[in-house]
Amino acid sequence: MPNLPPGPSSKLGTLIRYLRDPIGCMVPLAQRYGDPFSFPGDPPLVCTGDPAGIKAIYTAEPDTFAPLSGDLSVFLGQRSLILLGGAEHRRLRRLTMPPFHGARMRAYGEAMCRLAEQRAADFRRDQQVTVHEVAQQISLDIILQAAFGVSEPARMAELSRLLLDLIDGISPLIALFPSLRRELGGVGPFAAFLRRQRRLHEHLDALITAARAAGPRDDILSLLVHARDEEGQPMTDEELRDQLILLVVAGHETTAISIAWALYALHRPENAAALERLRAELAALGRDPEVEALDRQPYLEAVCQETLRRYPLAPAPGPRKLLRPLELMGYTLPAGVGVAAAIGVAHFREDVYPEPLCFQPERFLERKFTPFEFLPFGGGARRCLGAAMAFYEMRLVLGTILRRYRLRLASLRPDPGKVRAANVGPAHGVRMIVEERLA
Repeated sequence: MPNLPPGPSSKLGTLIRYLRDPIGCMVPLAQRYGDPFSFPGDPPLVCTGDPAGIKAIYTAEPDTFAPLSGDLSVFLGQRSLILLGGAEHRRLRRLTMPPFHGARMRAYGEAMCRLAEQRAADFRRDQQVTVHEVAQQISLDIILQAAFGVSEPARMAELSRLLLDLIDGISPLIALFPSLRRELGGVGPFAAFLRRQRRLHEHLDALITAARAAGPRDDILSLLVHARDEEGQPMTDEELRDQLILLVVAGHETTAISIAWALYALHRPENAAALERLRAELAALGRDPEVEALDRQPYLEAVCQETLRRYPLAPAPGPRKLLRPLELMGYTLPAGVGVAAAIGVAHFREDVYPEPLCFQPERFLERKFTPFEFLPFGGGARRCLGAAMAFYEMRLVLGTILRRYRLRLASLRPDPGKVRAANVGPAHGVRMIVEERLA
């Protein structure tokens, strides 16, 4: 056994701690064992929430790492970008990158605001709504139109149902325990997941075939279909399908969760001043502001940043396996060991974020944090490809809803979060009461 940093000895105990307190589970480990610390496993996983340690991981040569495990391929596909390494990863990342940056991405802004207004248009005074479900539908609508190029209502509804069925079918048990992934004669959660997956694949394959036959369009699928690598080769149908699924699982659900957490935090009584400050900023824009004017509001951006800090979507996302030794905080980690940046520690460091459990958007107006201190989308060569688009969508959808409605929490009980597939979302979806529609 190599000389690794200390850490908990029980894999089961660590899992139970994570399921009970998915947001707060990492800080006590760093306090008890120091930073970095290790988790048992095959291979063991070394985590750090120290900016210096995170910098060592994110600035290492990309070929230092490989995917830690191929387990997720059963959910995301063998050719999913986040599960590839080396030259394969670089090729697919170059092909996939253009639609998510600059003018291409911002062309979807008006659709984001319009779709958010359409989904919220049915809100009625005194109605109770579950904002995570509303945000899910908005985010799915955006993906279906902006990414998949689907705008017919009936087809949107069918694809929306299939996509949500797939996500809901990834239970924590089959995600965390590969031994439970057995079809058992067609009975059980994994067999049900595979049936849902096959139905979705059929629809996605039909979309890809239609996109190849059609001329160039503005949606992401069309851009990916017509992309070519340095040798003039397109993506295969399998690569395209796996990137579409990754876009939904890693983009749709995470953005919806973040919007729900933002509405939850803003409407907690202790954060009333933050809500009023944001409302005043949005009201000053007038009745029908341009999309880019809404996007440029500094306090809206700070609220979204603080939400991503205070409610990280995973405590240590994107773990990687070392292909060569790595110097990390005084330890020489050998090849074969897993490493990860512990967002669940980094975002709660008192020396970086005073009163880290408090929701204080002002901290993002007062100073600029390094990419090794604030890392909601990961970092380095494997930073989330859709980060800019996801953050853009979060700002526009949150701003649109708050400009149109006054809401209040249906319950003031604290929400500790709940593991939802590969992410940490609100335990009860954030139930809110519609107080009034704003002129």
